[in-house]
Amino acid sequence: MGDERRRARAGVSVVFAVCGAGFATWAARVPAAQQQLGLSPAQLAVGLFGLAAGSVLALLVAGPLVTTVGSRTGSLLGALVLCAGLPAVAFAPDLALFVGALTVLGVGNSLLDVSMNAHAARVESEYGRPIFASFHAFWNVGGLAGSGVAAAAAAGGVPITVHFSVAAVVLALVAVAAVAGVFLAGPDPGQGDAAFTLPGRALIPLGVIAFCGFVAEGTVNDWSALLLTTSTGAAQSVASLGYFAFSLSMIAVRLVADRAAGRFGAVAVTRVSAALTVAGFVLATTTGSAVVGVAAFAVVGLGVSAIVPLAWSSAAQKEPAAPGRAIAAVATCGYLGFLVGPVLVGALAGAIGLAPAVLVAGLLALVVVLSAPSLRVEPVSGSSF
Repeated sequence: MGDERRRARAGVSVVFAVCGAGFATWAARVPAAQQQLGLSPAQLAVGLFGLAAGSVLALLVAGPLVTTVGSRTGSLLGALVLCAGLPAVAFAPDLALFVGALTVLGVGNSLLDVSMNAHAARVESEYGRPIFASFHAFWNVGGLAGSGVAAAAAAGGVPITVHFSVAAVVLALVAVAAVAGVFLAGPDPGQGDAAFTLPGRALIPLGVIAFCGFVAEGTVNDWSALLLTTSTGAAQSVASLGYFAFSLSMIAVRLVADRAAGRFGAVAVTRVSAALTVAGFVLATTTGSAVVGVAAFAVVGLGVSAIVPLAWSSAAQKEPAAPGRAIAAVATCGYLGFLVGPVLVGALAGAIGLAPAVLVAGLLALVVVLSAPSLRVEPVSGSSF
């Protein structure tokens, strides 16, 4: 059982990396897709709405689907839909089909996200100790790898029709090999039970935690570079390092967050993480130095990195009979924050300025400090090896 468990952990880590790489492949080449179709900013926004709509709609059905077919099948379906969405986007001949392709991409991303997290919860239960954050570290690793390959493809003039098609085939093959080869066999806990039920009240504060954590992540994704250029006068090449530093620090912390949670408890780790998040945002929005600003976003990454994985792990443990459904409920709240938060920052920036608006998003992490006790669950039993 030990070898099977370790192989499953490696396989789930690989699938997390596939998910991160697949989404980064698209995100890093948005300008190329826009140029290929000759889209105006408003038309591109319509396409991005399709991506968001597909993501949210899939989250609403992912939990019941995983409860019905299992996290293994759900991960396989999600990976294939996600990979199919990449060439569909690249070959879309007009705006309507572009929106449809991005909707497919969003559906695949959310279905894979919920399914692989549900299987991660099952593997964590087999281990009997926290290992959830390490899976999310591999999502970040995949994202960096995917964006790096995309940057090289863009620099080499590789059209997205070629780039996305090759990436889709490679990522699909890797995902199928991981899921079919080393994911845990047999049904998930609660698989085959009632698919559509209301989430338990214990999940509500976890949804709030996920929402606040994703608001912070989305704000850094969308606004960190512009904040550095406007507040510190940094060149665009320097301003882009803010997100890079944020991503690297997230990977580093997620690789050790499980040990910290096992030693000090998820509540304490989450409170420290939220405090670091607030401190990073305060520093980023008040400094006039580009170097300090980049370092500040690294601090934000140190803080926000553990918040979402610990919330999802807690959700799965609080509803062990249907972990996929629990994760989907919390994930829906989280992704709502990821999608809505940056938009609200933009609207608020028009009234009070960008730096204060970004700070407001960061201060939401104070809610996480207050909600952290909701993460407490009974220890899972099992081997620590």
